[in-house]
Amino acid sequence: MIGATQASAPFVAARRILALLWVSSRGWTILGMIAMVAEIVFGLSALYLVKQLVDQVSSMPANGGWNDAQANALLRVVALTAACALASLAARSLSGFAREAQGMHLADHVNGMIQSHSIRLDLAFFESSRYFDTLQRARASGSQRPAQITSNLLMLGKNCLLLAGVIGLLGTINGFVLLMLAALIIPALVVRIYFTRTLYAWRRKRTRMERHAGYLDWLLTSDTHAKEIRTGALGEFLRNQYATLRQTIRSEQIGIGRKRAGAETVVMSLATCIFFGSLGYLALEAAHGRNSVGDLALFLVVFQRAQSMGQEMTQQVSQLYEDNLYLGLLFEYLDIEPVLASPETPAPIPGGDGVHLRIEDVGFTYPGTEREVLDAINLEIPAGKIVALVGANGSGKTSLIKLLCRLYDPTRGRITLDGRDVREFSLDEYRRTFSVIFQDFARYADTAGENIRFGDIRLPKDSPRIREAAAKSEADGFLRELENGYDTYLSRMFDGVELSQGQWQRVALARAFAAQSRVLILDEPTSALDPGVEFELFRDFKRLIDTRSALIISHRLSTIRQADCIYVLEEGVIRESGSHEELMAKQGVYAGLFDKQAHFYRDDMEPGAGDAS
Repeated sequence: MIGATQASAPFVAARRILALLWVSSRGWTILGMIAMVAEIVFGLSALYLVKQLVDQVSSMPANGGWNDAQANALLRVVALTAACALASLAARSLSGFAREAQGMHLADHVNGMIQSHSIRLDLAFFESSRYFDTLQRARASGSQRPAQITSNLLMLGKNCLLLAGVIGLLGTINGFVLLMLAALIIPALVVRIYFTRTLYAWRRKRTRMERHAGYLDWLLTSDTHAKEIRTGALGEFLRNQYATLRQTIRSEQIGIGRKRAGAETVVMSLATCIFFGSLGYLALEAAHGRNSVGDLALFLVVFQRAQSMGQEMTQQVSQLYEDNLYLGLLFEYLDIEPVLASPETPAPIPGGDGVHLRIEDVGFTYPGTEREVLDAINLEIPAGKIVALVGANGSGKTSLIKLLCRLYDPTRGRITLDGRDVREFSLDEYRRTFSVIFQDFARYADTAGENIRFGDIRLPKDSPRIREAAAKSEADGFLRELENGYDTYLSRMFDGVELSQGQWQRVALARAFAAQSRVLILDEPTSALDPGVEFELFRDFKRLIDTRSALIISHRLSTIRQADCIYVLEEGVIRESGSHEELMAKQGVYAGLFDKQAHFYRDDMEPGAGDAS
């Protein structure tokens, strides 16, 4: 499902990033390249003019007997050198600005690609720990690496051109110097690439540990579980877990860094010895008249520049190699393909107000597992009817919802809509048939109106359907009383308010009512509602859903007793079905569950049950 990284292929990721660079910031790329070439041309010209300047000065009479023509010629060289240097600096500034803008455009483009790809992937990926390891590596790599790799590629190209020019200048002095230059660059490059690969392998190995540490950090600093952490005195316990993980990560990373620093010290010491050896050799050559003073001056300026560029190129090549490895993790994520897909020629969704859904002999096993969670399920949701599903936790109720919404496909059997297999329809069009409120429904840190409008994002912000939906769910009353009414943010994150569980549940129900879908699925829709609110809501539920079908999952049997048909699910198998009256007459599983709940309420209402002792 999740493929292996392609990072080992030579600079594959770099080539793909260059294609993205051209798409995301073509203008800035062209401007940056023009500025870079100008910087190189003017910079090399300035270096060559320095040699000319030194040779002119050294050829002048020692007693200072210069004529005006000689002095003017010297000043012209100085002025031209200064002009080239200033032009090179200006081009460098422009090139740097272009790279910065280019990097921002590319980073936003890559982040958008990650988001777009994420919403395309099947739910199965989000229920896999391997997926989150891959996602974390992709997000870490995608945040800065694309901008880094393009910047390094451009800088490497610039330094290659500069080094070619410098080599040409050094070649006019002595060929021996070129051999020394190679001896400076190659060992440093080998060391950097070796440790880059070592660090990459370590990071890939420790992804889960870093993700676990990040989760603990989030627990300790977020408000999501703040109450439980304080009442349970879990703070120090969790912080110690975090500290242990970070200590392991830190010590291993420092160990790699220590070895790398030692190897780089040896290489840099060798480079220093080579430089001074070359300097001594050329000084002797100049003393014997085989090189000019200008040649020696050019060596001092250019060789150090070449050494610096060589080190920069070594760093850039190793950084490019590193970025390529890590960007392989980004493309490892982007190359994941969804399993569920629409057919090439999808069938049109049947028209009309209602639809007829059938689950026919369906079995289901989650990917990567062997246990069948649903076995030979046969269930019918007729148009305009209310169907209820009851069962203990873990019986397969939520799995059945996922299959109905095509978040998964059945392992065997099929689901039909008006007689056609749902796999014949467009995936997106089919899913728009449903309005689903899961038990763990989303609580968006947005306005009350937007939280309802998310049921059908095609609605205008001021659509009357938003308030109508809130009225149906008994949410309109308390939403109108908020400081800014429906424009109030439902989160303290944005200086808004926090709702109770029951109020949030009514907002979620309003979200479902706002959508003009033809099938309404409610998973534990009244678990946090007061009995009075629950009664008011479901008293007129048939009228509220109008011509739509509805599937209700609830542990509160009082909620579902008015359903047209009730299915009892136990350990992935439907044990019985029928209306409330029919199931009570059977005295089977459903009747037993109903009697237990009724007995509980009767015990609570016995006289003296609530008296103080």
